[in-house]
Amino acid sequence: MDNDNKNSFMDTRTMVAVTLVAVLFIGWQNYLKRKYAVDEKTLPAAEGVTKPGDHSPFPVANTAASTPQAETPKAIPANQPAEQVLNFENKEMSFQISSQGMGLKNLVLKNQSDREHNPMKMGTSDQNTLFELAQLGKSEHLFFTLTQKSEMEFEGVAQVGATKIVRHVIINPETNALENTVHVEKIENGFAGLTLNLGEKAIEGPSGGLFNPSVEHQEFVVIHSGTEDRINSSAAKEKVDKTFPAVSVAAIGTQYFTSAVADRSELIPEARVLGGHDAKEILTQLIYKNPSDRSSMDLKWVEYTGGKSVTNLEKIDKDLSKVVDLGFFAAIGRVLLKLLQWFHSVFGNWGVSIILLTLLVRTLVLPLNVATFRSTKKMQKLQPHIAAVRARFKDDPQAMNREMMGLWKEHKVNPVGGCLPMLLQLPIFFALYRVLGQSIELYQAPFFAWIHDLSLKDPFYVLPVLMSICMFIQQKITPTTMDPTQAKVMQFLPLIFAVMMASLPSGLTLYIFVNTLAGILLQQLFMRDRSKSMTTKEAKA
Repeated sequence: MDNDNKNSFMDTRTMVAVTLVAVLFIGWQNYLKRKYAVDEKTLPAAEGVTKPGDHSPFPVANTAASTPQAETPKAIPANQPAEQVLNFENKEMSFQISSQGMGLKNLVLKNQSDREHNPMKMGTSDQNTLFELAQLGKSEHLFFTLTQKSEMEFEGVAQVGATKIVRHVIINPETNALENTVHVEKIENGFAGLTLNLGEKAIEGPSGGLFNPSVEHQEFVVIHSGTEDRINSSAAKEKVDKTFPAVSVAAIGTQYFTSAVADRSELIPEARVLGGHDAKEILTQLIYKNPSDRSSMDLKWVEYTGGKSVTNLEKIDKDLSKVVDLGFFAAIGRVLLKLLQWFHSVFGNWGVSIILLTLLVRTLVLPLNVATFRSTKKMQKLQPHIAAVRARFKDDPQAMNREMMGLWKEHKVNPVGGCLPMLLQLPIFFALYRVLGQSIELYQAPFFAWIHDLSLKDPFYVLPVLMSICMFIQQKITPTTMDPTQAKVMQFLPLIFAVMMASLPSGLTLYIFVNTLAGILLQQLFMRDRSKSMTTKEAKA
């Protein structure tokens, strides 16, 4: 038997390496679980959920509950008035305002298209028009008499017994947001409140995962009591029916598009989300319950439907921009996004902008890189001594470890000294990773040659392969204290990362490839032995 195989595989150095890999892998899995799966806590209790085999798109509300529940409006009864619509159109979008709750119908985003390059349609629900206002606890639609006050302003009046509901909608031409005010007067005892409905048809097909995370999926986003909740409806294995208190923002959407509401009322609403497994449609309802001691009620909110542009959403409402998931390091991500947008304003190509931003970030963290390279260079000079210690104590792993510790102490070298600078720069790289994965700016944006859409995977897997090759080269030129067996195990990492990156959006893969390549060039520059270079030049002279 080869004596090298007697070395303990699970020594301190191996445990450090394995732990770092495990932390990265577990972190990746947790990120995907949060983004592409539903927390079991969000699933409804048995009561109030549709029975197995019931294919109704939404769970049935518990009518026995003491508090009225928001219910899905049903078809228009025969005695209801005929639907009235008013048209709106500008350069960015077109839609109809329906007398049915003053919701939006036939909404088209003119400057965007879906994956099949058809005009992007929003609010596609057959049961609820987008931003439809309904009476809480009632199944029938709430009908308004519509009036167009001006090109950008609409008004509707609805009557429920003696109760009068007046809704104003003003369209902001700069952001395309819809600013809403609702006044309710002469409230009767039977009037429980109002609901604002956001509905979409459910997306059919896969919802993404470890090896295909860029697949479109639908999610609910609710910001309530200072907490941000995201529920992936597409990945839910059961029906979803959950209510949140004290809501400031509620939204439904996909990776790049959203329909959202930011509440500005004194009366704080609840939000109920409905969808999940086998649902034909998904629905979010903002619930405004009528205070029992009031005869009138005033509500105010702003609506938006369109691309998830952080810049535009921030103009509408600061909290509304949180619909874009920039992760834990969102503050850093916002700065990086502004830099990315600036590069694009200068060079006009998002792929080039990604490359330049990656290089800029590399430059900013250069002092940390230098510290890493210095530690690595010290380890490189110790390699002959390390090899001698391994040869001398190959049959005694414990003695080998003691000698190694003494060697590092004698030469004032910390084998993990290069890790701390790397950890300090991880928040920047993670933030950049999230920016490139969530920015609508990259949606259907071409780079060059075979990459026609930076939000989709590389169709020929060129970038993942190049990235894997660069990682392999980086491993080879980086000194290590691992024994040959351990080093062979770590050689599989580039292949593992290549598989993980294969289905990522090509904009993300471009960033990882450029970042790795820049790391190799910097390492070669700072690890070069200048003393040998000087000796060679003197000899030639």
